[in-house]
Amino acid sequence: MLAAVFKGNGVLSVEEVPMPEIRDPKDVLIKVRAASICGSDLHILKVPPAQYGAPGTIMGHEFYGEVAEIGPEVTEFEVGEYVVVDNILKCHTCIDCKTGHDNLCLNAKIFGQTLPGGYAQYCVIPEAQLYHMPKDVPSWYAAQTEPLACVMNGMSKINATPDKKVLVYGAGPIGLIYTRVLKLYGVKNLAVAEMSPYRREYAEKCGAEFTVDPSKDNVKEVLQEKWGSGCDIAIDAVGVGSIFGEAVELLNGGGTLLIVGQNANAVSEVKPATIVRNELTVKGMYCSHNTFPTAIKLLQNPELGLEKFLTNKVELKDILTGIEALKKQEACRVVVYPNGFC
Repeated sequence: MLAAVFKGNGVLSVEEVPMPEIRDPKDVLIKVRAASICGSDLHILKVPPAQYGAPGTIMGHEFYGEVAEIGPEVTEFEVGEYVVVDNILKCHTCIDCKTGHDNLCLNAKIFGQTLPGGYAQYCVIPEAQLYHMPKDVPSWYAAQTEPLACVMNGMSKINATPDKKVLVYGAGPIGLIYTRVLKLYGVKNLAVAEMSPYRREYAEKCGAEFTVDPSKDNVKEVLQEKWGSGCDIAIDAVGVGSIFGEAVELLNGGGTLLIVGQNANAVSEVKPATIVRNELTVKGMYCSHNTFPTAIKLLQNPELGLEKFLTNKVELKDILTGIEALKKQEACRVVVYPNGFC
């Protein structure tokens, strides 16, 4: 079958590999229908890498597909059903797993980073990692389940009521999903900080009240002009070090900063006194946390509107073209089709 394999040192190779086989009685063979390219994939492909990926691994952790074969002890799924994949395989024995934080599992293995993922025509996944997906959900939309589940984990950590002033840093896929969900929550005072003019346009399409270019504009002055104050909530969907220090200076008293973007090489300079003096709350968010059911239900809400920033669809053989478009910020959401467009 065809697959996109991470070779290390920034190299992703599209090549023929052996078909995976069911080896555990509770395994399920998935025919991958659609997969999304995530910012984490770009981090893995950086030199040096900003996020870990094991060389030799088939990448892709945001994906969904059709059940092609089931192991003899699989009871929850049948051939022909559609499923989405929880990409984090937990150990269930470490301290984080045992204290209700299994998304932070110390021994986690991740499909698409350390285990074979969804940039392939087929993938074998344990039954416990799968969720049912209604067949009437479009294929590209269903592939958004994992990132939407991550966003819903983040939303559970902030009190994003309609009266709040919210600033989202970044108009990549995650930043734009946050923008759409915040609009669905009724947030009217919503701004997006993004350097790319192309992506700022999509942020406005997704419902941002206004956008700002942090590389050229004084964000604090813009917020004061538009809102008469700073923001109540700031969401860092980028993860570069400079945002942390800037965001805490923009928050109103009692405000919250949610850090979502993850770059292992980023370093921040922050004034602790600003956090103390203004009684700010800083929270991190990592992956989904029992939020797949919420995401699947939300995907069926026609008002969610994730289609507003779908910009590119590519077949698996052309995945490198999609990755380059994202690197150049000439795309917002790229969806990959390993078995042809569907």
